[in-house]
Amino acid sequence: MRLALALLAALAGPVAAQEFRGVTLGEPIPESAPEPVGSEVAHPFAYTLWQFDDGLSMSATRDAEIGEVLYLEMWRSEGQGQQPTPIDGLTFGETTRGDLHARFGSEGIVFEGRGRFAEAGPVAVYFISYEIEGLESVVSFVTIQPLATASEEVADQSVLDAVIVADGRYLDQIWGVNRGRLPGYAPIEDPFAD
Repeated sequence: MRLALALLAALAGPVAAQEFRGVTLGEPIPESAPEPVGSEVAHPFAYTLWQFDDGLSMSATRDAEIGEVLYLEMWRSEGQGQQPTPIDGLTFGETTRGDLHARFGSEGIVFEGRGRFAEAGPVAVYFISYEIEGLESVVSFVTIQPLATASEEVADQSVLDAVIVADGRYLDQIWGVNRGRLPGYAPIEDPFAD
């Protein structure tokens, strides 16, 4: 699997320079990164977890051998209110699924192994993903709402709970290769760019 990732990287061109709190997609975790609360190696990958005083948490998945970060996720802890995200103009606990569709021009893509919807205990979870134009990166958003009141009619009112940015080739491995594109879809400009 590691050789396959290396070959894909060599053939497919650049990955992104997206960053969450000093940890950058496509690069090793720097020594200046915040102190993690845990880490684990399960070859061929390594996982690191951080929890911050502001109620946000973050994880990184990287190639265990070369250290390159393949996947970054940031989410708010249960019960936390509104918090800024790593993307300007988006707020955990406030930005809605409808806001994301309006900002990025479509409902995105669907990975065959991830789908668009899941139930997680008492909440309905919605997944919205977009390829980043000119890069091998994908940004995904996770919105939630109480399962008891969830329906297709009110799904656009679900609020942002997590942001993911990952190497698209890694997501193809873990979420499935078939990226179904929803009506009106086009890759988006890099939302992390200044």
